[in-house]
Amino acid sequence: MTQTDAHWPDGTGEMAALIGAHDWAGTPLGPVSGWSSRLKVMVEQVLAHPLVASLVCGPERILIYNDAAASLYGDRHPAALGRPLVEIFPEGWATVAPYYARAFAGETVQVVGQPVDTRGEDAAADVFDAVLVPVREEDGRPAYVHAVASEIGGRMRAESALRASEERQIFLLKLSDALRPLTDPIEVQAATSLLLGEHLSAAGVNYGVVDETAEAIVVAREFRREGSGSSIGSHSLDAFAWMVRILRQERNVVVDDAASSPLISVSERPAVIAVGHAGFVVVPLIKDGRLVGALTVLSAAPRHWTRDETELIEEAAERTWDAVERARAEDALHASEARFAQFAACSSDGLWIRDAATLAMEYVSPAIRDIYGLAPEAILGDLRLWAANIVPEDRGGALEHLERARHGEAVTHEFRILRPTDGAFRWIRDTDFPLLDEHGRVQRIGGIAEDVTDAKQAAEHQAILLLELQHRVRNILALIRSVADRTGDTAGDVDDYRDRLQGRLRAFARVQTLLTHAANVGVDLATLIRTEVEAQAGSDTQFVIAGPDILIAPKTAEILNLAVHELTTNAVKHGAFSHAAGRLGVTWRVCYEEDEPWLHLDWIETCAAPTLRRPERKGFGTSLIEQRIPYELNGNGTLAFEPDGVRCRLEFPLRRGNSILETDAVTLSTTIAGGALDMVGEANLGGCQVLVVEDDYFLATDLARALSKVGGTVMGPVGDEDKALTIIAGEAPCCAVVDINLGNGARFAVAEALQERGVPFVFVTGYDDVVIPARFDGVARLRKPVEFRQVVQAAARMCEA
Repeated sequence: MTQTDAHWPDGTGEMAALIGAHDWAGTPLGPVSGWSSRLKVMVEQVLAHPLVASLVCGPERILIYNDAAASLYGDRHPAALGRPLVEIFPEGWATVAPYYARAFAGETVQVVGQPVDTRGEDAAADVFDAVLVPVREEDGRPAYVHAVASEIGGRMRAESALRASEERQIFLLKLSDALRPLTDPIEVQAATSLLLGEHLSAAGVNYGVVDETAEAIVVAREFRREGSGSSIGSHSLDAFAWMVRILRQERNVVVDDAASSPLISVSERPAVIAVGHAGFVVVPLIKDGRLVGALTVLSAAPRHWTRDETELIEEAAERTWDAVERARAEDALHASEARFAQFAACSSDGLWIRDAATLAMEYVSPAIRDIYGLAPEAILGDLRLWAANIVPEDRGGALEHLERARHGEAVTHEFRILRPTDGAFRWIRDTDFPLLDEHGRVQRIGGIAEDVTDAKQAAEHQAILLLELQHRVRNILALIRSVADRTGDTAGDVDDYRDRLQGRLRAFARVQTLLTHAANVGVDLATLIRTEVEAQAGSDTQFVIAGPDILIAPKTAEILNLAVHELTTNAVKHGAFSHAAGRLGVTWRVCYEEDEPWLHLDWIETCAAPTLRRPERKGFGTSLIEQRIPYELNGNGTLAFEPDGVRCRLEFPLRRGNSILETDAVTLSTTIAGGALDMVGEANLGGCQVLVVEDDYFLATDLARALSKVGGTVMGPVGDEDKALTIIAGEAPCCAVVDINLGNGARFAVAEALQERGVPFVFVTGYDDVVIPARFDGVARLRKPVEFRQVVQAAARMCEA
């Protein structure tokens, strides 16, 4: 090597040093000193090239290459330098030889996407784009081929991976779109099986659900190509014990060939192959540490499952699980909603739900129609639609209780409403309670509305009855005390006192029984007399009772019963019933005196005992007949002790009078007061059209309802000036109630329009008189807060004018 050759080639790279130190004399190219200048220049160009570059020389195809090429040759570098291509790349020579043959023939050859094994390490072949350019010596013959190549395998793999990713995403989007509208878990499983089976060209796909109770996996629907067996049904987990062990470890079961897979024992392979499962992938679904299901993809023939395919199956399994759980949740929700709707429809109480943020009504049950007298949809939405039905005095409390529920408190409160269907005021008991989301925040407010008007009236009635009962018990005790005192005045001894008192109390009890049976409408006179007489007579042949059918008032029955008892007791002791020959006749008739019916009753005894004589002093019975009957019944009572027997005549008007024994004289009230909206006693505005112009929603609706309660026809109410002017320009009202401030300060356009049309009106305002122009001095002013009765009275005066 000459001095000059010793410094050739220039360069600091590895290949420059290797080329300079190489023993070229032992190659067909010979020593460098014998190389042509063209060959040296081409070697330096190869070394300087940034891409993979080489120079193939002579018919032996001797290889010279640069650093970029050296990085691709793996273990073949540096032994490849200066050797023939056929020796360096024996497995790839057949592929590239034709290209070099064409180039050495003088053709520039372009190679696109050519795989070549350059590393010799059993690695995947690199892929190249290359240009082979012939290099001629001075005699014109192609002596060398300059090759420049770009390794594009990495780019192609990246592009391939990108395409696979895009295809996977497209499929998963298609799967999601298909599953989204499905509400049946079985249909979800069927849709996944069909789409995945078609996408992977599989023989079969199924989604199995693990039933831990039965220790089985259940397949409800599947995808199967023609000729493949079915997996639908319940399969014992024990039959797949080897597979279940793997799945429970959260590992996929990937079998390319069942005949040789190490996952399947030799003894189990025939059973797997027999059902046509030559290759398969099973992806587990593990939730909360439990195996809950598996997605299986089957191949009828051995198949290499790529990583992309198994990842796709994994994602499909997860999306299917989510869709199945969503479908189950929706199914459970629909079932729950159906049960709730059925419960709500049958409930006599009104059920409702509000949005906690806006208090807008979202749901009301059908019972609201009967309770509020409104269609349920009439109070959906804006809170004011519901609150407007509450009487003004109770509205603030109702809204305050809603706020308490909004802040997490369960509350019960009562308020009154004015029911539009019948104009009745009703008491409502509302139970409000918070409904929380999964984070414990108040998301909605639920409530139960109950009409408690009847219960409140019944409670009031009961209280009145209790007071009445207490009053009557005191009266009864007073009467008993009086009877006891008077009995003592005439009793001969203690035994006589006891007998007399017991008899009178028993008579008192008998008349109480008669009054109870008669429900306090009256007592049959014949029954009253017969009851007392039969209790004392020796036989029914001793008396005759005759007279027209008459119901006597409870008060009359109470007094008359005691009188008859005293007469009968006397008859037993001294009169007709004291011996077998005695007889009694009781008769009565009704006579009219000054157009008022009077009862005339005669008690006549005959064949009395010889010992009968008039008592020396008046006893209890005599006082009762001669004094109490005239005093309490406004009649007459006479008692005579004749030799033949006692004769008594009772005469009194048949008037209504309440007995102290009655217990239901109090009648239940049928109405309740509605506070400021109760218009009982106010003038009738029937036929009067009243325009209400007021921008406050609650005041406007309250005014309208107060006017409607007395028969007025309300136009509006309206809350802005333009709407009011439109109404006035059309059909003029009979009168109007006008607010001065409709949200934009004091304005009088509405008042002016009413004046022009000759419509009387009143101002309902909070302004002082100084704000109102002088031209309206004659217009009445009602100051806010206004009394609704004042508005009704003002409207009545205007309609009469």
